[in-house]
Amino acid sequence: MQKKMLKTAAAVSAALAALSSGACAEEALTTETVHVTASRVEQELLDVPMSVSVITQKDIERSNAQTVGDLLKDVPGVRVMNDGSQGMKRIQIRGEDAFRTIVMIDGQRIAEHKSMSGAPILIDPSMIERIEVIKGPASVLYGSDAIGGAVNIITKKGGTKPLEGEVSAGMNTSNSGKSLYGSVYGGAGGWTYRFSAGIEDAEDLHTAKGDVDNTAFSSRSMQGYVAYDFTPDTRAGFTLEHYDLDFQTGLQDMQASGYDDFAVNVPEWKRTKGAVFFESKNITENFVRLRADAYVQKNDKYMENRVWMNPMKMDSFADNELLQYGVSIQADWQLGDRHYLIAGYEFLYDDLEAQTNTHTRVAMGGPMNMYSRKLTENDGYQMSHAVYASMESALTDTFALNYGARYTWVSSEVTTHTGKNVTMDGSTPGEPGLTDKEKNDSSDGHVVFNLGGVWRGIEHTAVRATWAQGYRSPNLMERYIPTSMGGGEVVPNPDLDPETSDNFELGVRFTPGRAVLDIAAFYSKADDYIASFEFESNRYTNKNVSGAKTHGIEVTASYLFESGFEPYVSGTWLRRKFEEGGESTYESGTPELYGRYGVRWTGLLEGLSLRADAYAVSQSDTAQYDFDSGTTTSYGGSTHFNLTGGIGFGPQNAYSLDVGLYNITNKAYKLSTAIYEPGRYFSVKFNAKF
Repeated sequence: MQKKMLKTAAAVSAALAALSSGACAEEALTTETVHVTASRVEQELLDVPMSVSVITQKDIERSNAQTVGDLLKDVPGVRVMNDGSQGMKRIQIRGEDAFRTIVMIDGQRIAEHKSMSGAPILIDPSMIERIEVIKGPASVLYGSDAIGGAVNIITKKGGTKPLEGEVSAGMNTSNSGKSLYGSVYGGAGGWTYRFSAGIEDAEDLHTAKGDVDNTAFSSRSMQGYVAYDFTPDTRAGFTLEHYDLDFQTGLQDMQASGYDDFAVNVPEWKRTKGAVFFESKNITENFVRLRADAYVQKNDKYMENRVWMNPMKMDSFADNELLQYGVSIQADWQLGDRHYLIAGYEFLYDDLEAQTNTHTRVAMGGPMNMYSRKLTENDGYQMSHAVYASMESALTDTFALNYGARYTWVSSEVTTHTGKNVTMDGSTPGEPGLTDKEKNDSSDGHVVFNLGGVWRGIEHTAVRATWAQGYRSPNLMERYIPTSMGGGEVVPNPDLDPETSDNFELGVRFTPGRAVLDIAAFYSKADDYIASFEFESNRYTNKNVSGAKTHGIEVTASYLFESGFEPYVSGTWLRRKFEEGGESTYESGTPELYGRYGVRWTGLLEGLSLRADAYAVSQSDTAQYDFDSGTTTSYGGSTHFNLTGGIGFGPQNAYSLDVGLYNITNKAYKLSTAIYEPGRYFSVKFNAKF
């Protein structure tokens, strides 16, 4: 059956490519037709003084992506890390891990204070209108954690007709995955609305090395949006969102990883958000825009972690609730003919309740066996106030200067209750009482600056240069919350300082009609990284003793011929020197070269919109050095080949069918040390709008 499906996919894609004769190419999408809000004000992409990549709604509709991480995997400078899970993927930008990347939904961040992997991306791809990926520090505009960059996910909103709708359904043989999405939306009499729901289910992952146990996932999502236009320039509204994720994490080879048994089960990770907004434009000649937002967001996570390493067996259970409150106000001002100022205030309050229950059994030989139960409860908050201002000054008709600053004040407090019961005969101890209590608090302020410019002295060309500072305040877990997840105990450090960085970039965007070229060279120096050091057997503590120096080049290039064929490449060359405790290494776990390249074709034939794409994805060898053990983990480079095709039909191409054959040669490859990526698989997706 599977062979038959693979043959069908190949035949459909080949047929689409063969139809190029006599077809008319679709209009090219260039950076001059794309507008983004990366600089907190809508701009033409050419005018933005930073590296920004955009995943459009068409990209999302035609993709087989099951998670947002899958959508971002081919963005230059971005690496997707799965940590052994299909359902929860996080991203690295320019080598910086997920802790140093802000994830936002409609400009409102998803925080995480009780995880060793960074902020989660908790939204169904079908709910998304577009994604803007800001590469390089965005701390001035978006605050702490944006050392590596920021990901802003913009959700779908209302429509222009009284009643519209869309549905989609897809399947994916890499994990027997199935998805279904439906939405009703519209607009009339000043009102706009949208109500959506989506389902995603996937079983264990199939790889070229076999199936991976404990990697299934499922999600359920709902979204509501209602807004009212009081005038053509004034709008207010609210959104409601709910995302419920159930996923597992496994390992491809437990013995090679040093485990007798290992599994992570997260039967519940829910994000529920309610938000209101108000926006008014053209208030006066100089007062261009006022925007105010407020939201409440709740993240509920329950996790079970099994780590068995002879002679120790550890089972940990974590139950976390994070309640977020956020308020932001931004005012835009046109000062004369050549100066545009945005200024704003943001308030964030993260309220955390976290409980960890750890059961440890150690076989000591003979009749002596130790069994301990440790219970930890943490109740705390992190509150921040921030003010920022960013000015764009047109010094000449062809050169604009952008400069800004942000001051952030952070206050944190956590009260920790602990208790432990131990037996030495192997019998099960009772539930420990919470006998110990410790309270910690701290506050600090930090200011960051940026300075950049864009020169547009040549038609269809923008040259940009930027210096920006990065800043990340330690989260509650790093400063105050002990954790036993992962096989050892990490002791927090209340005296940690913020992480900081200085970053430089020089880039050019060139869009002369059918061609698109975007090149960026960058360098960053980061200090005071927080790293854990072993001070006793299986006991670690956090210190500001690490740093990194990173330099590289990102390239996106394509050319659309009259025939509809478009060769393209998007890739990254990156060198990252990691420093820790007086040692340094270039074996930082990031490949030196990685990217995507191929030829796509689009055309029109007898009312049908046709497309096909033949491409490869490559990465060079990767190695990661462990400063504690002095050992290096390596995994080889890889190239895998893919073929996709699609067809749009009906009035205004309201219906579409997309198919794909991925990893055609069934290549076994890894993006991280945990598990192999999918082997050869086939996907199909149908979309309809009415």
